[in-house]
Amino acid sequence: MRSGFQQPPSFTATPQGENEVNDPRVGRISVVGLCVFVLCACLGPRPQQSSPALVRPTARQACGDGVCTPPENMATCAFDCTPPPARTYPNPLPSNTPQPNPPASSVPGVVYLGVMVHLEGWGDDKSENRFGAHTVQIRDAASLFEKYGARLTFESKEVTEGVLRWGDNVLLEMEQRGHGVGVHADLGGSLSDDCARLAPELRAEREQLESLGVRVRHVSGNNSHCDWIAATIDAGYSFTTGVVAYGVMSMPAANRPPEFRNCKSPAACHDVFPPELEDRLHPWRPASGSDWLTHDPNGKLVILASGQGIACAQEETAGQDTRNGCLFEHADVEAMMDVLDQALELSAPDQVNILYFSWSLGSPLDPLVLEQWLKAVEPYVKAGRVQWKTLPEMYDAYVAWEGG
Repeated sequence: MRSGFQQPPSFTATPQGENEVNDPRVGRISVVGLCVFVLCACLGPRPQQSSPALVRPTARQACGDGVCTPPENMATCAFDCTPPPARTYPNPLPSNTPQPNPPASSVPGVVYLGVMVHLEGWGDDKSENRFGAHTVQIRDAASLFEKYGARLTFESKEVTEGVLRWGDNVLLEMEQRGHGVGVHADLGGSLSDDCARLAPELRAEREQLESLGVRVRHVSGNNSHCDWIAATIDAGYSFTTGVVAYGVMSMPAANRPPEFRNCKSPAACHDVFPPELEDRLHPWRPASGSDWLTHDPNGKLVILASGQGIACAQEETAGQDTRNGCLFEHADVEAMMDVLDQALELSAPDQVNILYFSWSLGSPLDPLVLEQWLKAVEPYVKAGRVQWKTLPEMYDAYVAWEGG
């Protein structure tokens, strides 16, 4: 009942013929009743307790309304009662339907990432104080990389002699901590060198490092005008790293790139080689010193080609001269990440894909900037696209791939 609305009093009509018909009260009651009736009509009916609405069934429509309602059936109304056709899907397509060529594999390639650290050129065999300072740098760098699950590969020359002289076997310690160790020979770089001496000198470097208890399987700093491939094999190495453009000097002059046809020294032709990343991404076995860019599956040596230097990554990527040194900064981190992205794009899921950068340890790199790079790589590692490897581990992966 609406608020303020008074229910009208009920009354009973008096039968005609009775004395009350002419009673003036009857007229008054009738007028009042009429007023109440009008008022009720204006205010509307009283609210009723709601009840569920009833839906009246509609009358059955004729055949053709799109609804199969009994007694309609397929015989009496095929239009309404024919079932819809089965749903079709775009895949798989019929074998005779042209399809886009799918990628060779849906599994993306993985890039093995590493860092080659040269330990040479700083007189660590002459000064105990300098040797001691560099052992601190070696351990600090190893600890920083270990923090991110990464490992370094140390290639030693004077530090080997420093260990023998001063007694702190930091190289064996690095191997025991999971880092790689090899030789940086720095041999064969003079056009006046006697080629007959290259293999014995390379062997002596290997044996000296092995005397520290380290397993030695690879060498860098061996590019020469001599047949450095044959000499490296004769010296007992399984693989070589850090190839630079000077290495083409062992090829016939007509086969050398014009810009490197007459290199005077490794320093004059120290560019990363081969120049294209896609040609450095996969290890290979060289045929010989005269044709070492050609893969020979029967070759006795494996080449792991290098990437840019860490300190000069931005300058080397831009083709700038780096002989006067570089300032290691955030731009170098960006340059290395760009190279890594390119390597991932070029990587093949059915091959061994490698990328490693070089670092000549002596002048320290800013550890904060170096850690920026390690942090930038971390998401790639977590995504499974990048795996940190030492260079010996890259070699092992390649040999396993060959046998697989």
